[in-house]
Amino acid sequence: MKILHAKIKIVLLAIFFCIVSLAKAGPYTEYGVNGYIGDDWQHANPFDDTDAVINPIFRGWAAAVESYDPTPQEIEPQWTLPANALGPVTADHYWGVVSLGDLNQPQIDQGLPPGSITLSFAETIFDGNGYDFAVFENGIISNYDTSGSSVSGEMFSELGYVEVSSDGDNFARFPTVSLTPQPTGPYGYLTMEISDRYNLAGKHPNANGICTGTPFDLSELTNEPNVISGLVDINNINYVRIVDIPGSGDFNDSAIKYIDPNTKPAWDYYTVNHPIYDAWVTYGSGGLDLDAVGVLREQQYSADINLDGMVDMFDFALFASAWQNRFGQENWIARCDLAQPKNYVVDIFDFAQFTTQWLQIEKWRSGQ
Repeated sequence: MKILHAKIKIVLLAIFFCIVSLAKAGPYTEYGVNGYIGDDWQHANPFDDTDAVINPIFRGWAAAVESYDPTPQEIEPQWTLPANALGPVTADHYWGVVSLGDLNQPQIDQGLPPGSITLSFAETIFDGNGYDFAVFENGIISNYDTSGSSVSGEMFSELGYVEVSSDGDNFARFPTVSLTPQPTGPYGYLTMEISDRYNLAGKHPNANGICTGTPFDLSELTNEPNVISGLVDINNINYVRIVDIPGSGDFNDSAIKYIDPNTKPAWDYYTVNHPIYDAWVTYGSGGLDLDAVGVLREQQYSADINLDGMVDMFDFALFASAWQNRFGQENWIARCDLAQPKNYVVDIFDFAQFTTQWLQIEKWRSGQ
């Protein structure tokens, strides 16, 4: 019976992700990292699944709050506890988060800084193979967009920049992309297409039994000024800072640092940065609501596309679904572009890389 339950759960999750994929409008299709897994090593609902445990892909969590600087906006008391961001993810999107507060337009015009929180870790974060850490906000999958139309792949969330530091004084910010267009309806109830954004905290859902975190790879900071100068050492990261983004469009992404999927086959960079829109102005638990930041174990096998610790049929199914798709096409999955250097298409070179890793098991899964 337990095996049957596991198989049913896997099928349901596969259907969910397929629905999101089919409806997606954007090119950034990377999956979130599961906060909880079951006996089958797949995503588990920590509130309903009796076998749900914290995903062992995490080797540590934020240990201390170095600073908490919310905006002047009044936040309900239960969401002003910075300690809520410490330790393992709770997946409790109501009681288990700390809010950074939002800024209204007059405050933005005055130049007031957005809310932020800086966390430190008992374990040094370093630039290993694969993703290095994940941020859990309390984004909620939505069935409707701001016009009231039924949609898939839409999510209500409050976005944030992610910054890292070695010494707590000098930070490097992850470059970001946001392709969400300016809303035509009320900003406060804005839902966003999941695959329209990249490297923004709050991208992935973490509410109502779906617990996933947005992953970050420190190698993407290699060309940032503070990393080049040595002020930030991506192999010695001790602090992570999350900065709320008021979703009015007054704050921009840094898309010009990334390849524009519309430039194939030349694969050139975006020519402009984009304004960032999200739910705004939000109240009560205004701004980004942080649940946790988890440090990931190093991933030796890039062909473990779904990050369950083993290169198996689940990964092959994902690889097959992305076969011969280019960056920006409907079935593109970035983690299937395995061969180095990346050529932004899933092809025979990636398949060759996949076969060399077939049935390999990550150390963290095998208990080594």
